[in-house]
This record gives sequence, C-alpha cells and structure tokens, in this order.
Amino acid sequence: MAGRSALETYKQGGAWWETDISDIKKNEITIRGKKVEDLIGNVSYTQMLFFLLVGEELTEQKAKLFESVLVAGADHGPRAPSIAAARMAATCGVTFNSAVATGVNMLGDVHGGAVEDSMAILYDTKEAMHKGTGDVAQQLDEILEAGKKLPGFGHQLHDNDPRVKRLYELSQSLIDDGEITGDYLTILEQYRHEISTRKNRTFTINVDGISAAIQCELGIPAEAAKGIFALSRGMGIVAHAYEELQKGTLIKGPCPNEENLVRYTGKALVKEEE
Repeated sequence: MAGRSALETYKQGGAWWETDISDIKKNEITIRGKKVEDLIGNVSYTQMLFFLLVGEELTEQKAKLFESVLVAGADHGPRAPSIAAARMAATCGVTFNSAVATGVNMLGDVHGGAVEDSMAILYDTKEAMHKGTGDVAQQLDEILEAGKKLPGFGHQLHDNDPRVKRLYELSQSLIDDGEITGDYLTILEQYRHEISTRKNRTFTINVDGISAAIQCELGIPAEAAKGIFALSRGMGIVAHAYEELQKGTLIKGPCPNEENLVRYTGKALVKEEE
C-alpha cells in the first residue's frame, strides 16, 4: 500500500487512519497491545519513547543509556541556533509555546541532522561488512568521492567534548554486561582512525557521532533521529525560552546594532544630480 494516496487506500477498504501504535476507545487506551494504566508508573520516559517508536521494550540498562543521549543533547547555550531563535522569539511577544516551536523548527539537516546522517552510514557499513561487500575504507571512499563530509566528527568549539567521554563510559558498561554488542561503536572508531590517517591529523568524535552509534546499538531507525533530537534539545529550548521570558527583554535581534556586525553588500546609493 506504500506510495498510494490516502483516498485510493480508503476506497480499497482501508481505514482513513491506520496505526499499529494506539487504539483509543471510550474509557480505554491501548498502546501497542498494552493498557495505558499498566504502562503508567512502570516504564520510564525513554522506555515509553522507544516502545511507541519501535514497538519493543527496552531493558532498564538500555533505557538509561538512551536517556543519557537525550540528556547529552539537551542544551548547548545561546550559541546554538535553536536556543538563540527561541530566546529571540520570546522577546517578541509571541506565546510561550510559539517561542518553543520557533526553536524546535530551527532543527534540520544542518543544525541537528548529523546524527541521522551518521546513523545511516553506520547501518550501511555494518550491513556491507556483514555481506562482505565493503568495509570502512570503501565506504569512506564513496563518501569523500561524492564530495560529502563525514558526519559525527569534529566540533567548532570542543576538541575534547566531555559529553563524548561520558557516553563512551556508559556504553562500555553495557558492552561489558552483554546488553549491547559494541559493533557500531567499533565501526565509529574505525572511521575516526581511517579519516585521521588519510587527512594526517587527529579527528575527534563529537556528540553527534557517539549519539548515533549508541542509537544504532539500540536499533533505533536513523530516520527517527531528528525527532529524537528535537525531544532532547527541546528541554533546553523550553528552559531558555522561559528564562528569556522572565527577563522581560523586548525585541532582541540576532546581533547588537553595530555597523561591523551587519554589512551592506548591495549597490551603492545613486546620488541625484543637482
């Protein structure tokens, strides 16, 4: 049925909305075959998120690791476009939820998209290695020959990101306990070594790269990464928008009104002849 229009599907006997996720009836809420009252108080936020998204239950250890990814991406200060946009919106008199939405809507392929891209590469590489049709070196050849950058490496500010080190520590404990294989973390490190060797300089894994590897370890679809990051960074967006709202600042632009920060590059003013 994929690719068919909703109307065509409906005319052929399908319901207008079909979902495997939830069944809502009067006084009854079923989520993927479980009563909502049995989930409330018995599963964590991250377990519920994974259950809704994937339809499977996470162990407590895996859920804590997933939660650590959400915490790691929650905030990166007003330098981050999503945070800055939410704060600017809050100074313009819009409703609080609109300010939050403004920040979330800044998340896309460039700001917030590296995790999805990195996950896709890690999944493709693991599959190629399993089939014997490629390895890290070959996959990297294809990426670089296509003129693309390798996502998940380097950072404008950090060269020893504390988030990365901590996520590695937490991941290792799950590898030791047999909760995750560590295969994707190994592939990520292989990419780091390969790109560092080729470029003759040390590349560091950033928070997007380690977050991608962890989510691959948990079996989360790459296509869901931006949505998950929106939930993660959404916490910081809410906090910053609220703080700015409490300050009562009015109409804060993206930069101070200084000539050296905004430069006109168009045509010169044509003066009328006297």
